[in-house]
Amino acid sequence: MSELNVYYYLTRPAAVLRATGPDAFAFLQSQFSNDLEVPGVEQPVTYGLWLDHKGKIQADSFVIQKAKEDFLLMSYDCPAAILKGHLEAHLIADEVELRDETAAFGLLHTWPEIVQAVFPKFRRGTSLTEQAKVPDAPKATFADFQAHMESLADPATCDFWMGRRPQGQLAWDYLAAPAELAKLIHELTESGAEAAGTDHLHTARILAGIPSVPQDAGPGDLPQEAGLARDGVSFDKGCFLGQEVMSRLHTQGHVNRGLWHVGWDVKTTRPADESPVPLYIGADTVGELRSRVITEEGGVGLAMLKKRAVLGNPMLSLTPNGPKVVRLMRDLTEG
Repeated sequence: MSELNVYYYLTRPAAVLRATGPDAFAFLQSQFSNDLEVPGVEQPVTYGLWLDHKGKIQADSFVIQKAKEDFLLMSYDCPAAILKGHLEAHLIADEVELRDETAAFGLLHTWPEIVQAVFPKFRRGTSLTEQAKVPDAPKATFADFQAHMESLADPATCDFWMGRRPQGQLAWDYLAAPAELAKLIHELTESGAEAAGTDHLHTARILAGIPSVPQDAGPGDLPQEAGLARDGVSFDKGCFLGQEVMSRLHTQGHVNRGLWHVGWDVKTTRPADESPVPLYIGADTVGELRSRVITEEGGVGLAMLKKRAVLGNPMLSLTPNGPKVVRLMRDLTEG
């Protein structure tokens, strides 16, 4: 059996807003692309998007319901000022207070590098202060792994959920004060987890095909173009900002652009470091390269491309009428 490596990465969220007040739920529900009504769940955590009236992505976040009139809005990459400004622009007579609490929080990501049905055994302590112990069972199942990740944090001081980066599956997020996350890191290292760097996290996210908002999917893009409608948009909840466009696209099932995995040979090709980088077929611009990273196998990136233009054209150029050096690998809007 292949060895499982579990990694952790400590960072700061780009935004943590607190929304409180008697109209907080109704207001957020009317603006958020996903359904915040989660029956039977005491403190649901919901991922979704904040759209404009044309259905274009303004920001994304998780919405964490702390109490009936108390919500946290956490975004990996969207600045707090942008998210807060977008919401305040739509506050009219709603009894809602929005506060920027970003500085009070840290964010801890954990993820396994190999995802499979059965995991090798891992060490686990019975509390944050006790010595980690090896369980009796020689192997740990997925359910054991999930229970372990859930047991690491104290719900009274830390919010945690299955996150979206870097893997999008079996990735766990912990949102808490930095001192609380330091306790978690101690437990994780005792359990055999290893610290990861920024490049590691960035690479894993791109290889998994998970777009960053707003780098890979922003104000000029629709959720369907980035494959974000699958997890981030509800088509059953009723009215929300941008809902009419979402419903029409859902019925038609067609967008003109899509996010792709693309690759290139790093020995011969070096896209410019700044983002985005235009991509061409002949003299025509057909899209742009957004996130990218260098791996042992070569360069890999996420590119927003015109679907009709790249149909039947598996290779793209970095300059008008230039050599075809960027290859299409996978349409991330499919499936």
